[in-house]
Amino acid sequence: MERIAMKDKKQDVAENQEIEAIETIVDPIGYLSDAELNALKAQKGTKYIHEIVTIDDDEQTHATYFLKPSLDHLQVLADYAKKGEEMVGLATLFNTCRVAGSPEVLTDDEMKASAYKALAQLFKRREAVVKKR
Repeated sequence: MERIAMKDKKQDVAENQEIEAIETIVDPIGYLSDAELNALKAQKGTKYIHEIVTIDDDEQTHATYFLKPSLDHLQVLADYAKKGEEMVGLATLFNTCRVAGSPEVLTDDEMKASAYKALAQLFKRREAVVKKR
């Protein structure tokens, strides 16, 4: 049991170091300046555009920008999942929500899979309270 805890702790440390490395790097490939990002927000009519940064095999960072998935997008993903075509659904979600960024993310399967994972985390379930009045 102690070995498993140590392994998990080492993995957490490695993941945190990777995240810190990503955060300290300036201007990844596909990076949008604040002015470009604000123009894109105005064009898309949204308050937020999410930046996802991935690293390729050569340790270069790549920025990709996404709109937050809507319930309709998630329904499409669920429909594909029911057919056993989860990867097709994720690709559809990725292509629908992506608005800008490094073109290399589109062709590198590992970076694309990392972006899929991050994209899935954008939609958060909120807690609701029911009151009888």
